[in-house]
Amino acid sequence: MARVLLPSFVLVFIIAVNCTTLADSRSVHLKYVKGALEKGAVCLDGSPAAYYHDKGVGDGRHNWVIYLQGGGWCSNHTDCKNRTTSEFYNWNRMFVPYCDGSSFTGNKEAVDPVTNVTYRGFRIFEATMDDLLSKGMKHAQNAILSGGSAGGLAAMIHCDRFRDLLPITARVKCLAIASYFVHEAHLNGSKQFEATFQGLISLHGSSKALPPLCTSRMSPDLCFFPQYFLPTIRTPVFIAMSSFDLIQIRYNLFRADEVCLFHNNCTHDRLKAIQVLWKSS
Repeated sequence: MARVLLPSFVLVFIIAVNCTTLADSRSVHLKYVKGALEKGAVCLDGSPAAYYHDKGVGDGRHNWVIYLQGGGWCSNHTDCKNRTTSEFYNWNRMFVPYCDGSSFTGNKEAVDPVTNVTYRGFRIFEATMDDLLSKGMKHAQNAILSGGSAGGLAAMIHCDRFRDLLPITARVKCLAIASYFVHEAHLNGSKQFEATFQGLISLHGSSKALPPLCTSRMSPDLCFFPQYFLPTIRTPVFIAMSSFDLIQIRYNLFRADEVCLFHNNCTHDRLKAIQVLWKSS
């Protein structure tokens, strides 16, 4: 397995509306701003300004939240010209909402009789891939499976599975952003990530969705940690992980370490603990 660690100064932007459910009746499509061309509201390449609109319903139909996407700046002609044709500007680009809470690994048949909750994240992944294959992905020449946080963990977990769906001639890579969570004891002696993953696997029935070469050697809850399952993945995986990832710090250190980073007032001992955690990952 080829694994590449991207340095923390590499910024990767995955911009999306945070939604937990997105039914077919509320599909979000790109909408061009009315009169954009006439008003001169155009992008660097001259195309009209646009936005995505997920319409409110019920008592939320008169409430609005507007998110302005970021992504750095261009300050000279060359930089701005390069932005008009980004690396993937003419690729098929898909955004898959996260609505299962298991990094797309859950696979329980029964619906919880008490909460009426279903645990079928793995089926979401499989059904989504089947749909994309029917829409032309089966002819892919180049393909990237990517995600951030729990989605990035899913991209690593399912990387080989994704590779196997595509033509043998296709160039396939996986990209995981802010997802390399390490198996370390918390400073108070507990292993909070491990406890979380143990509960997740039991609740969602995730074992069979995890990399089989890993689960054949160790407990399934450990196979949620990239440090254990990535060596079994044969498809190239690229990782972008901040040295000061707040989720990593929250689960493996103390809440105070997360807070002091925000306020730039960490003590020497706290900074040392954070550096030790960073080196372990």
